[in-house]
Amino acid sequence: MSSEFSVVANFYIDTEERFLRLKDSYYSFSKSNISNWKINIRGELKYEVEKFLRSQIKERILDIQFLETKDGWIADTETLLKDIKDKIIFFWIEDHICIQDYKIINELVNEMYLYKVDHMRYTFFHKGQILKVLESVDYNEKKLLKFIELNNKNYEKFNRWYFNKKITPDYLVSLCSFMNIDFFKKNLTVSKNKNKYNVMLPFNFERSFQETELIPFTAGFLKKELFVSIDDNHGQEGYCLIDRKLYPNRVSKKELDAIRKTKTSIYGNKEGILKKIFKRFQKIYK
Repeated sequence: MSSEFSVVANFYIDTEERFLRLKDSYYSFSKSNISNWKINIRGELKYEVEKFLRSQIKERILDIQFLETKDGWIADTETLLKDIKDKIIFFWIEDHICIQDYKIINELVNEMYLYKVDHMRYTFFHKGQILKVLESVDYNEKKLLKFIELNNKNYEKFNRWYFNKKITPDYLVSLCSFMNIDFFKKNLTVSKNKNKYNVMLPFNFERSFQETELIPFTAGFLKKELFVSIDDNHGQEGYCLIDRKLYPNRVSKKELDAIRKTKTSIYGNKEGILKKIFKRFQKIYK
């Protein structure tokens, strides 16, 4: 069984620091069995990123676009998926780094193919915390991953386990994952009807525990840490690579977030709202 997969990304690179992190992330996994790259680049440094990727990846397997349409992130990401032949895609998040040998990725993808796994998060392992909920169900275990058929019955078992343990349930679907291409497309379709967040950002893609539209599907769980966030502790103190002293702290997460917030709002177009308020006051006081 082939372990080849496609890389899909739709990222916004607006500072030199984010660009440096993208490069480090790329080098951490790029030698694995990748058959093609479907990359959409936004932000002030998009042409610098393009130049870097073209210097690293063979032209025949690299498709770069600069989409940022009014239809939003979900619609633009759908456009990237044309001509993908692989059944497994890796959605690349540029500030996560693989800490294992790249050959492990190939083995994991191979297990996903063999056991028809639809979704497997590759980061935020948190010392195996995500695995604990599996004690509530019968699961399958292989060399590198565990997996279950996440149907209504197992979902309810998960739900009771979280309730009894007084633990906030994990997301059912995370963007930073390996996914079956059909599952990925199905979730993009579901995401078009979500308006929790700004449509220009990726957050409407992820499914909370309460969003069950994609059930049933085969959910995979890493048995060992694979990727780690550079600067996001994700609720666990000392988790990220910077806090582990495994990555240089050139620019803090707080500073990068502050820069990003001046350009866009997670819940909508902040600048647009302020302009509307200003225009309304202008009309009142004319």
